[in-house]
Amino acid sequence: MKVSLNWLKKYVDLENISTEEIVSRLTMSGLEVEEYFDQNEKYKDFIVGCVKSKEKHPDADKLTVCRVSDGNEDLQVICGAQNVETGQKIVFAPIGSTIPNGNFKIKKAKIRGVESHGMICAEDELEISDDHSGIMVLDENLEEGIPITEALSLNDVILEIAITPNRPDALSHIGVARDLSALFNLELKIPKVELKEIEKDINELAKIEIQDELNCPRYSARVVTDVTIKESPGWLRDRLTSVGLRPINNVVDATNFVLHEIGQPLHAFDLDRLSRNKIIVRSTSEETKFTTL
Repeated sequence: MKVSLNWLKKYVDLENISTEEIVSRLTMSGLEVEEYFDQNEKYKDFIVGCVKSKEKHPDADKLTVCRVSDGNEDLQVICGAQNVETGQKIVFAPIGSTIPNGNFKIKKAKIRGVESHGMICAEDELEISDDHSGIMVLDENLEEGIPITEALSLNDVILEIAITPNRPDALSHIGVARDLSALFNLELKIPKVELKEIEKDINELAKIEIQDELNCPRYSARVVTDVTIKESPGWLRDRLTSVGLRPINNVVDATNFVLHEIGQPLHAFDLDRLSRNKIIVRSTSEETKFTTL
């Protein structure tokens, strides 16, 4: 399980404790930290670049010859992604950079007879997520040449913790923070949740029917109305990407945030598309075909 040290610090004050001490205490207490890495070190060579121009490679249909500005000069870079466009701000790996996924160093190269002086990166190549649908496109307002550790807030330490089957309580950031608060005798700060509920009966909006109470004795839900689907705020996107998740939208991201904060799996249904506004929980007694998400 990936755990963000910056995220943990929201629940317990670890500012004056070294990463090495945190790792040692967690491991000796039973939450084995298999590995950890400092994003500042991992991404120290990567900068924000700008695609100044693109044209088709003269000898390869699926390659593009781009002119990329690194803030100081324009460099010729060969790119194989289909979504690269002029004017985009991108993550640029200059010559000498080490790509995290594969641990290979960028060198000056000739690709089908055309020189390339760096690399335009996708999220999976940076191990930010597993998305390889195209290059990573950044906010157009970012300044060319600044480190991506600054531009994307990649200034965290990520812990990879092996959770044993007897510790489901530790399958979240608050769960790990609880152990740290005990290990270092520090206050655990649990966020306060305030709900503003309307008086209308939820059963007028949606219903739940449990047909298999043996395998599912309880199924709870809430209805949230007047929701606008849009991009999540930056702080939420940063939290999710820090643990290897790709932000989708504000609703999906909120469910993933709750999962990684407190360990409670959630799923959001579109009430407009929910048949008869009803969720039926049952087991199948025979082979059944159904449409999944």
